[in-house]
Amino acid sequence: MDHRIFTRQPLGLLGTFFVSACCLGAAPVIAATAATVGLGAVRHTFNIYVLGPLMTLSVAWIVWNLRIQGRALAGRARRYPPFWIGLAGGIVAWVGVVLPHVVHGTKSLGSSMIYIGMAVLVVGSIKGLFDQYRQRRCIAEPLREKEAR
Repeated sequence: MDHRIFTRQPLGLLGTFFVSACCLGAAPVIAATAATVGLGAVRHTFNIYVLGPLMTLSVAWIVWNLRIQGRALAGRARRYPPFWIGLAGGIVAWVGVVLPHVVHGTKSLGSSMIYIGMAVLVVGSIKGLFDQYRQRRCIAEPLREKEAR
């Protein structure tokens, strides 16, 4: 089992949180913060042409890591519930990011979808990390007992 997933999965979550924060109205705050350190031109990049692909990459990164965990822990990703939970949450959050830019007048629906999707995505990711930690502990305990004898 690849233990680097502990560090790779939070990177995807950080990306999705950043995109979600920008889409939910924090873009002016982020742009103002960027301007204080001399990156004032960054405020023009917060649009769907940047946020859409960034959200797509972040969600794909998380789902890919959950798929790797599913193959390692359950033999197949199809039998691993956190994979499906993360996939469903990622799709809902992604639609919430893109929907207001495609259909006029759906900003409140898009915001609700982002909140719900991100909550489900985080639950799936945390469940996957706990499963990985539990398996790691189950492997390490018999080794410690063997060394103690």
